[in-house]
Amino acid sequence: MKVEQIFLLYDDEASLHQIASESEQWGVRVQTVETMEKCLYQAHSAGAEMVFALACQADNVFLHINRLRMDFPAAGVIIVRGGKVAGLERGHFLLAGADACFDQETLPVEVVACVQALRRRAYALLRQSLRGPEAVTGKTVIPLPKPVEPELQRWDLMEDGWSMMTPQGHTVMLTRGERRIVQVLFAASPQTVERDRLFPLEDGREATARSVDVLISRLKRKLSSIGEDLPIRSVRGEGYAFVGKVPLNCQELVRVSLSRDEVYD
Repeated sequence: MKVEQIFLLYDDEASLHQIASESEQWGVRVQTVETMEKCLYQAHSAGAEMVFALACQADNVFLHINRLRMDFPAAGVIIVRGGKVAGLERGHFLLAGADACFDQETLPVEVVACVQALRRRAYALLRQSLRGPEAVTGKTVIPLPKPVEPELQRWDLMEDGWSMMTPQGHTVMLTRGERRIVQVLFAASPQTVERDRLFPLEDGREATARSVDVLISRLKRKLSSIGEDLPIRSVRGEGYAFVGKVPLNCQELVRVSLSRDEVYD
């Protein structure tokens, strides 16, 4: 069972370009597809990280929404119009099955935020569908623990590394220090990273090994408080390694972010 996709129906190339550019900075990849047939074909085989953008004029937007809903009932469908969208027209789009409708006054970051919200919804729906039988004692319902499916056993970063998505679908906000450590470990995963690479030179001094240990310990406690084990392992005499599953596209985006911050080699 797969996480439902997110689709973006647009009618203006310039608006889409701005959204795609902004999306890359927040860990969202937008792929343009030429036809509905290609869109459906690629969406059925691609991972949930991708957002598919399909050109759609006003006269066929309702048909496109209906077609997407037939193949992906719980998909995220976003409409982006280059012109002004009146309230009544926006309402009709939403009633037809769209999740959101944006126009020329919308900032690209608002569309990205909507994509992230729809992605969280998709993971929540999938987790709910994977719930197994429950043990019932009197009036108390006790859910039996179930393993996470392989496609969800992964860790991801969003919002340019400032938030981390866990295999159970929790979104964990990271501090500046935590973000730096997680980004470097994700980029190198599953290889071991030396302690002195986990922090750049700051304020004329180098972070001590002890401060790295404290930050990692604090981050592990943060994850433990929500019932998850952070798979950062200490390698004696060498450093730390992230041994969880990290999507390839996440690693690529992390390396770009670290390079932009001039702290990654």
